[in-house]
Amino acid sequence: STTGVGRQNTTRAMHARDARATAPRAHCARIDRTRIRRRATTAALKTGRESSAASDSKRARDAMQLTPADVDAAPPIACALSPVITAYVFKTRTRRTFEVEYGAKRGSSENAYVARGASKSCALDCVDSRHADAYGAIAGIGDVDFIACLHAAPRRMDALAAAIAARPAGAECVEVLCSNPGAQVIQQALKANNPLTNENLIAAWKGADGKLRARLRVVKNNEKIDLGDRTLTFTTAPTPRWPDLIFARDDASGMLFTSKFFSAHVASEGDDVSDVGGWEAFGEDWRYFYDCLLAPMAKQVAPVLSRMNSSSETGADGDGDAPASENGAQSPVAQKKVGVLGAIGRLFSGGGKAEERIVPATYDGVAAAICPAHGPIIQSSVTEVFREYTMWTEKQIASASNLEIAVIYASAYGNTGAMAQAIARGISKTGIAAEMFNCELATPDEISQLLKRCSGFCLGAPTLGGTLPTPVQTALGAIIKDGDLDKPCGVFGSFGWSGEAVDMMEKRLKDGGFKFAFDPLRCKFKPTAETLQLCEESGTDLAQAVRKLERRRQVLERKSVGKADSAVSDTAAAVGRIVGSLCAVTTKSEDTQSAMLASWVSQASFNPPALTVAVAKERAVESFLMKGGKFNLNVLKEGGEKDVMKALLKPFKPGENRFGDLDVSISENNGCAIVNQSLACIECSVTQRMEAGDHWIVLAEVESGSLLDDVGVTSIHHRKSGASY
Repeated sequence: STTGVGRQNTTRAMHARDARATAPRAHCARIDRTRIRRRATTAALKTGRESSAASDSKRARDAMQLTPADVDAAPPIACALSPVITAYVFKTRTRRTFEVEYGAKRGSSENAYVARGASKSCALDCVDSRHADAYGAIAGIGDVDFIACLHAAPRRMDALAAAIAARPAGAECVEVLCSNPGAQVIQQALKANNPLTNENLIAAWKGADGKLRARLRVVKNNEKIDLGDRTLTFTTAPTPRWPDLIFARDDASGMLFTSKFFSAHVASEGDDVSDVGGWEAFGEDWRYFYDCLLAPMAKQVAPVLSRMNSSSETGADGDGDAPASENGAQSPVAQKKVGVLGAIGRLFSGGGKAEERIVPATYDGVAAAICPAHGPIIQSSVTEVFREYTMWTEKQIASASNLEIAVIYASAYGNTGAMAQAIARGISKTGIAAEMFNCELATPDEISQLLKRCSGFCLGAPTLGGTLPTPVQTALGAIIKDGDLDKPCGVFGSFGWSGEAVDMMEKRLKDGGFKFAFDPLRCKFKPTAETLQLCEESGTDLAQAVRKLERRRQVLERKSVGKADSAVSDTAAAVGRIVGSLCAVTTKSEDTQSAMLASWVSQASFNPPALTVAVAKERAVESFLMKGGKFNLNVLKEGGEKDVMKALLKPFKPGENRFGDLDVSISENNGCAIVNQSLACIECSVTQRMEAGDHWIVLAEVESGSLLDDVGVTSIHHRKSGASY
């Protein structure tokens, strides 16, 4: 999200809005929304300034170029999922990007697939550009008849180019299958001198003789591609973050190819590519990916999962039979999962009442395995993954019925989108629902309705040609016109040169009388780990501002009806009598230090020595304490705890130094801070996490410890109520 891209069809969009204004609303509402979404995806963002377009485009392309260090030439792990379907898995065990979903630092994988029928074959999903050369070197990749881009992101265009370039001279055109929004991304990549231009794709698309080597084909809902003895069925699955997303299903084997859905950023050791170890091994990774990327889009996820969970123990055709394997026998995997998989069959067979929002079309049959774009191929844990997805989504929607914050944004190249995702993550951690809303796909009426039901909002935009993109200007106009001045807000955005967009949004909102919950956030080109941590903490600040207003409203409401605040209950008073050691938890991630005061601490094991710490989900430090994370537990001394408490209990601005004037040193072992006036320091490594209501219970193994004062006594935290700290 850095620079300007010319937008087409602006005049037609204006005419369409005028036409809708005179049409009967009840008759046209659903059709109009669909048309607007389609029209919005047929053009890139426009600012109206063309004078700087060429220079802006070059800067954007330069920023997206890979360095030699980014390229990974290692060949993929090839795994036969069936006699005719092969997975190619590119594992990366180090963190190479700083998007919030990679925060667990467990590595990742880029998964691609090839399905071969009796007469034709299809490649499913391209991979990241860093693996482009290795992808193009896959045996037979140049012979496929179709390449299905389930997610057509700009950084996957090099891999698409490599697959096309691998085709032999004189071969027939390969058909590149994608959704309508995906086709626009590819078309932009094929145009010279714009920010999405991909020279490799342009060179591969046409041969030296000028003849086309590939052609674009937009697939529709429920469209089938015949491979001879099997068919692939496609369905669109748009979300605010991935408007181009499509699913595919191999009807013979029952395998579902779901791209981003059901993914996880984890790279297991060795050559295993499936979910060996099941939920116990990968449950936290699936949950983390969901929390970071899908939780803010729960309303788009819900229509799919609700029909899955409403199933009975029957197959898709209603006769109770599970899917047959390739040789006609019932698959052992299918036998185990017939209940949930029968639900998937109904989801993909057109059953159920039509939803007003755009939802995937449906297929006949059931699924035997889930093949995502990242992480393990799901074979043994299908039931668990669907069940947990359903529970997470229901919980997210339930929280939205109380309080909800809108994250409204536009993103040309994903950078502003990454910031929006981190802010949404920070909001969700507090228990308040975050709804991500891509204003490129929305009407002013939809934005106004969103603002009415939300208790706060933030607005994000790239700087394109020195100003705001048109969709953000439209959204900002709707906010100024219909927004509630009492609702807290914030602004953020990425830029490639000057960054005027954030200043413009801030000024207009301030002039309109809106109150900001965090300082404006700016990012030049791609966000770093520090930038995304700042975004996450800002999202938490926005959520806490909303919750503070809600508590004030509830107090005023009770006073208006003559109700006094309830006294502490016997249960809360009894729980409050549980005491704990007062400690300072200090931790580090990348170059960022963080800390918090903790008293819910307990030893958990003698051998190996281990302890637990309860961490509130809304704490900034929570994201530092993922599995494998390091921290120091500084046990405070009775009589010497006041300075530490004063330093750590004061409100922090996002990114502010947590230690203030405290006397701290840095551990040579783990890089985390040691509070020098503490009684003891225990260096720990996180081994497990367990969700406990509004807290995470972190289990950590003690790696080393030092007694800093052998005379002092541990400070104990006493409370009157178990309902608060």
